Amino acid sequence: MVLVAVLYVVVGFALANTSWGRHVYAVGDDKEAARLAGIRVDRVLVSVYVIAGAIYGLTAWILIGRAGAASPNAITDANLESITAVVIGGTSLFGGRGAVLGTLLGALIVGFFRSGLSLAGVDDQYRVLAVGLLVLLAVAVDQWIRRVRG
Repeated sequence: MVLVAVLYVVVGFALANTSWGRHVYAVGDDKEAARLAGIRVDRVLVSVYVIAGAIYGLTAWILIGRAGAASPNAITDANLESITAVVIGGTSLFGGRGAVLGTLLGALIVGFFRSGLSLAGVDDQYRVLAVGLLVLLAVAVDQWIRRVRG
């Protein structure tokens, strides 16, 4: 939990208060416009992938500590849940918009949703279906917001 809080603060600060963070948002919004503005798009993308890989490595390390073994099937639904949390948190799948605070709130919503379904005794396959429907709803709302803002 402490590691999550530290990562939250560091990534939030970096995205909001550094030129690298502005470059990440610019590249996410429109690669070609970012390139024309003088941003090295390839370098920004590689840096984002390297940082994401480091965070995934930390996550795997923590999971190994909890489970006592490394298994590629340990958290099979993590991808779906993380995408759902990010979209619910207000980050556009089409780039250029989002915040770390929204992602944190989205992760809490998905976690409570999944825990509630688990406590209600819902089968695991139906929980995955429910999270999938939640991401579809979030993407539909995101598209509607993009259309309204114009």
